[in-house]
Amino acid sequence: EVVDGVAMVRLDAQGEKMNTLSKRMMADFEAVLAKLEENDPAIKAAVLCSAKSDNFIAGADIKMLAACTTAAEAQALSEAGQRIMDRIEALKTPVVAAIHGACMGGGLEVALACHQRVASSGAKTQLSLPEVMLGLLPGSGGTQRLPKLVGAQAALDMMLTGKNIKPDKARKMGLVDLVVDPHALERTAVAAALALASGQAKPSKTPKRRSYLAWALEDTAPGRSFLFGEAEKAVRKKTGGKYPAPPAIIAAVRAGLEGGHAAGSKAEAEGFGRLAVTPECAALQGLFFGQTNCKKNPYGKPASPVQTVGVLGAGLMGAGIAQVSAVKGFAVMLKDQHAAGLARGEGQIAANLARKVKRKQLSPFTRDVQLARVTGLTDADGHWEALLRRSDLVIEAVFEEIGVKHAVVKQMEALLRPEAIIASNTSTLPLADIARHAARPDKIVGMHYFSPVDQMPLLEIIPHAKTSKETCAAAVDVGIRQGKTVIVVKDVPGFYVNRCLGPMIAEAMALVQGGTDPIALNEAMKQFGFPVGPITLADEVGIDVTTHVVHNLTGDLGVRMAGADLTFLDRLVEAKVLGKKSLGGFFAYEAGGKKGGGKVTGGKALNPKVTALLDEYRAKVAQRTPPVEEVQHRMAGRFVNEALLCLEAGVISNPSDGDIGAVFGIGFPPLLGG
Repeated sequence: EVVDGVAMVRLDAQGEKMNTLSKRMMADFEAVLAKLEENDPAIKAAVLCSAKSDNFIAGADIKMLAACTTAAEAQALSEAGQRIMDRIEALKTPVVAAIHGACMGGGLEVALACHQRVASSGAKTQLSLPEVMLGLLPGSGGTQRLPKLVGAQAALDMMLTGKNIKPDKARKMGLVDLVVDPHALERTAVAAALALASGQAKPSKTPKRRSYLAWALEDTAPGRSFLFGEAEKAVRKKTGGKYPAPPAIIAAVRAGLEGGHAAGSKAEAEGFGRLAVTPECAALQGLFFGQTNCKKNPYGKPASPVQTVGVLGAGLMGAGIAQVSAVKGFAVMLKDQHAAGLARGEGQIAANLARKVKRKQLSPFTRDVQLARVTGLTDADGHWEALLRRSDLVIEAVFEEIGVKHAVVKQMEALLRPEAIIASNTSTLPLADIARHAARPDKIVGMHYFSPVDQMPLLEIIPHAKTSKETCAAAVDVGIRQGKTVIVVKDVPGFYVNRCLGPMIAEAMALVQGGTDPIALNEAMKQFGFPVGPITLADEVGIDVTTHVVHNLTGDLGVRMAGADLTFLDRLVEAKVLGKKSLGGFFAYEAGGKKGGGKVTGGKALNPKVTALLDEYRAKVAQRTPPVEEVQHRMAGRFVNEALLCLEAGVISNPSDGDIGAVFGIGFPPLLGG
């Protein structure tokens, strides 16, 4: 389509929700390029845009990458992509990318090769190079063009983190030239293309603003040596040297800045080829496919999607559930017995959103809209029943005691409409027991969130024997719309993640009682690839909660929970040594003052109360200090063994769900794939 001398090139992967750079699209793209290379006088310029309503190009077709079995195949794929991008950049006919929605990976590399970029201000518009999350580097010129456009420091930050860049920030950093309202996107892009064609504007190839420091770091040999040296040190510190992609990204960027585009492109393609066949890449791609599957509702689309969510209990979990619901557009009824409890929960939500505003991740207006979606209710409010009755789904996050759960179910069944769903956020109690006396057991389901809810991505959906498929469909749909990674698990003690975690906790206690230093245990598991050690995890979750999980599993798992004297945990709870929340767990903590924003500090030195009690238990068993590898294998082995038994018993329906649950539930090392 040619409009006023501007060729409108619309990307549309037929039959697909998202545009991806598949072999078919690349072939079509080359045909369009060939036409533009003819320099037809009737075509003054071109605009590259998407026919999709919410995405530009979401990246390369990952299945095409996964099909590569050798480094040579992957390198050839990268070189083919580079050639296409080089052809776009070399066109005499100027091309402007009109970006609306996701512009990620290969999609951003296409946009970088264009002569200018115009982005919409739409909420779904975001730009990124997330290849590092798949164990790869940007393989179609991204490591070469991005540093030249925004500077090496900003480019490395984008590529080493895979972070999403919103339109306004993209404009400020020079990643895009203009940001306009979505309705004005195409006509603005056409105007920009004609300005390029007439010579009134020039292609964007270098950073808009460069400080003296940026020049010194990026354009001088000593500066580059310092810049890349610091980047390598930061990567080693963050990854422990376990992920090969970040060093390869740094090397490709450096090769381009020091040796030119051809040398940099060669390093990029060779690095892409090497990375594509590493076990880390295979593991991370497996997690990507698993996450993609978790976005599909195994029960199908619910007949009546939930619009209003009720949450009972405004504690840490309840407030977190309310927040992730309100942020994603649900109307929320947050109910607590007392005004003080409700105020604490509402304060938690407000503080979390305020931090996002401070970091410029959220506008004040959007924050206010999200807060307005939460209606706070207490027993003292005369109208609370009428308002809560509006809920299509009520999630209880009250005390973990079966009698309390039964009382909540009875009260909600009497109050809510017959079609309303009652979900429990229990982490330990069987759903069948919670629904035992229910009048409508088909409407009861488990929705187990992980703390902190606004940060942890996993959600376990737990149907019991009488839960209807429609109830399950609605619960999974809510989780997906909340932005959660959802797995469906069987109704057994501990469900999946906690069931596997229990034996690992027992092994941790066996190790420290047997002579392993708790801090050394923490470090060993961090070296293995966990984000935090098990001792820190217990303090973060709460030693009382950890103890509750252990007791709940002991009867069901029997000998699989053996190895330690678990009364040690009971003694800690009795002594009110509960973890970070009580300013004393395995580690010692201090309450933060106003200067620190009230943030709890510490967590490095062992709590004397714990070491004293540990000495008592160590006196009962032979002491030894096992090597690091033994510690790692004993800990991980207990989790893995239980995960395999869960698969065998049908607690999880497939290995992929087990990997997803392990990685996104407790941070099992992603480089192992789960």
